[in-house]
Amino acid sequence: MKRLVTGFDVQGHRGARGRRPENTLAAFEYAIEVGVTTLELDTGITADGVVIVCHDPLINPLLCLDQHGRPVPDSPPLYLKDLTLREIQTFDCGSLNPDPVRFPEQQLVPGAIIPSLQQVFDLAEAKNPAIRYNIESKVNPLRSHETAGPIVFAETLVALIESNHLVDRATIQSFDWQVLRRVKQLNPAIGTVALVMHSPTATTLYAATGQSPFLAGNNYADFEGDMAALLRATGYIDAYSPNFETLLPESSVFLQSIEAIQQAGFAVIPWTVNEQSMMQRLINIGVDGLITDFPDVLLQLLQAQKLDGRILENQTVDDA
Repeated sequence: MKRLVTGFDVQGHRGARGRRPENTLAAFEYAIEVGVTTLELDTGITADGVVIVCHDPLINPLLCLDQHGRPVPDSPPLYLKDLTLREIQTFDCGSLNPDPVRFPEQQLVPGAIIPSLQQVFDLAEAKNPAIRYNIESKVNPLRSHETAGPIVFAETLVALIESNHLVDRATIQSFDWQVLRRVKQLNPAIGTVALVMHSPTATTLYAATGQSPFLAGNNYADFEGDMAALLRATGYIDAYSPNFETLLPESSVFLQSIEAIQQAGFAVIPWTVNEQSMMQRLINIGVDGLITDFPDVLLQLLQAQKLDGRILENQTVDDA
């Protein structure tokens, strides 16, 4: 099992969604400048096989305008898998703020494109050659027709990470654990992160009938609520990244303590934590890092508490 060196990992969610348009080069540049240790980002695969950085499986009308500055139509959906990189990069995805209530200080960047993952690597390596990458494969077994499949995702991401010599600084995360299993088969040195979503209305841990399609054939019910045991049983997971509510003992969706999961050998880095009071709460109960739309706020909090010395070292170790 590969695990990250002990330290606090500040991950800028989609770059820094609270400050710049999500998953744009401007967002990643901002995140690097404020001092994140890891760029968290989402990926899709184009019709011509290029890995691009985008959260949605399609051109999102809430985020993007067409090349003439007009709204993108809702229908028919413009799936990334059906468009080439050149076609995708004609859209302006920096002129709209999809949620000004949540992100009132987001600075728009008119003309910002959906970048390729290679473009992100090129930018980030030039600005901070020690930066880390947490790369999500946006694949959903409930909507498999919308994207490339999990095996293609794993193989394409591994090849790109290897060709950029980033095996020691890149992890691959996914809600579909088939991706993680295939990554480890291809290159055991690449870190894998199990994403989990569990709320009162939806979950990736089980299905209404039978076992969850997200867990690559594993059945959460077999482990009687012991998430750490499930993670260990897979043999291909290095870190655990659930929605943060599942880590709070008072929450109705609490799953297991941070301590129990860490004792089993897994770093715990929840998503997406934007309120300073909740950042503080999770730091107090021992998370290994946080994924946030406001990395500047988290970094200021850490610095004020003199926890900046715990910032993650850009190294890895092997843990048998």
